[in-house]
Amino acid sequence: MQFKYRCLAVIAPLVFILDQITKYFVVEKMPLGSSTPVVNGYFDIVHYTNAGAAFGFLSSLSASLRTPFFYAVSVIALIVIIIYMVKLPAADRIMPVALSLVVGGIFGNGIDRVRCGHVTDFLSVHIGSKALWGINLEWPAFNVADSAITVAMALLIISAFRKQ
Repeated sequence: MQFKYRCLAVIAPLVFILDQITKYFVVEKMPLGSSTPVVNGYFDIVHYTNAGAAFGFLSSLSASLRTPFFYAVSVIALIVIIIYMVKLPAADRIMPVALSLVVGGIFGNGIDRVRCGHVTDFLSVHIGSKALWGINLEWPAFNVADSAITVAMALLIISAFRKQ
């Protein structure tokens, strides 16, 4: 089996399973809206839900429009990724990994949208404390699927620069 297909067969399911297991534990063990510091002032495990996309994008849109939109975008993205994966040269090592991470992320967040109508976010990274520095830089909460997609985007950027 070619490397690109092994990536898809291994990485995407691993991302999906890790994403779902971590979300399951957060939903089962933490009340919605709660926060547990892991590295005080920098990293918390939280339990938030997000009906929108990254950073809450489109969360204010009615569910009757938002839900079909996310389903359509996910299906189109999966089709494009699979077609692109088939056409990738066998020697390519970065793109199959990146695309497999995206597929796992799409399925991880997609199954949440189908089952719950929202995505569970539980990782919160922030720098600083208002009491200490007068500022608080906080990244929106995210999950394993979001992380996989972000790593994939970084790999795609690296791959683009390497080809130039």
